[in-house]
Amino acid sequence: MNLLQAHLILLLHELAHGPDVGADYGHFSEPGAGLLPALAGLDAAQALAPVAAGRPPLAAFVAHLAQLLTFAANQLSGATEFPDFAAPWQIQALDEAQWQALRQGLASAFAGMQAVMQRRELESEELNVAQSTLIHAASHAGAIRFQVQN
Repeated sequence: MNLLQAHLILLLHELAHGPDVGADYGHFSEPGAGLLPALAGLDAAQALAPVAAGRPPLAAFVAHLAQLLTFAANQLSGATEFPDFAAPWQIQALDEAQWQALRQGLASAFAGMQAVMQRRELESEELNVAQSTLIHAASHAGAIRFQVQN
């Protein structure tokens, strides 16, 4: 596996879970600052609150990230079927079980993307897909973490 791919896998892990246990800091976050731990402290009502007036709720961003990561993992595995990219933004109601399912779906999507990236060395264009996906996910994750902390 090339160094870029190995580094992308580490960054994906940090984005999801934070830096490795025992690390004083990560590449872009402090210990315990992963997206999944940040979301674990929210209930369904908090996840359904819009991030700002007229904007989608946090739950929609979580659903979007799960869809994005799953789509990229499928693409890297040879599947090119496009999902309904508008669907995550339509979330208007959410109970605790649905919120838990969304968080579990995001955790599964992170794990799926990591598994695909660890399976074999990616070609140049595939590395571009992985890197673009990580950048897209990190931008949303940063916004979500900011919102969760406020």
